[in-house]
Amino acid sequence: MPAAATMDSIPSVVAAPLNAEQRRGQALYASFCWTCHGLYGHGDGPGARGFREPLPDLERVAAARTVDGIVARLLAQQPTSGAPPAQAARHTLDSAQLHAAAAFIKSFAPPGARGNAAAGRLLFASYCVHCHGTRGAGDGRLAGTLARRPADLRLADVAEHPDRVIATIRSGDSTRHGRYMPNWSQAFSDQELWDLVAYLQVLQAAR
Repeated sequence: MPAAATMDSIPSVVAAPLNAEQRRGQALYASFCWTCHGLYGHGDGPGARGFREPLPDLERVAAARTVDGIVARLLAQQPTSGAPPAQAARHTLDSAQLHAAAAFIKSFAPPGARGNAAAGRLLFASYCVHCHGTRGAGDGRLAGTLARRPADLRLADVAEHPDRVIATIRSGDSTRHGRYMPNWSQAFSDQELWDLVAYLQVLQAAR
């Protein structure tokens, strides 16, 4: 059986470089935000369990708003159940720091893309690599235990028909002879599915 995959063995994502303000915002996000909002803003950080309601997906916020719009949302945020990270940041950071944090959050939504490939890479490493392999070729360490070889994701029609790929991930893969891939509909948000699609395009470019 192949060795367990590590992040270093999975093709990386070449992200657009951050500007000086975004780098300052990245440090602030690491100090005040990620523990609840998660590494890529999906509301899946370890502190998110302290809330009765799901936290907003910051990638979707970033896609829909300008940097100033993100700042305005932070300033208008109302207290919610559990620990209030947005309120803590609002009362701790000055206006320039809030703008820098918002500029970094804006980088979660690359221009012209519906998904963040870097976030998709982390999801791929957590959920997909064990069967599909580090490069998506269907040769993961568990592939040999399955009745049917996992799909070679490098051949998926991601660019032309991303909705079909997302539908397959949601529903899983099964025939009358059995189920070959779990139903992931409860595991991923809509935005996370688009992140996965964005990363699959990286895998296809790397083959």
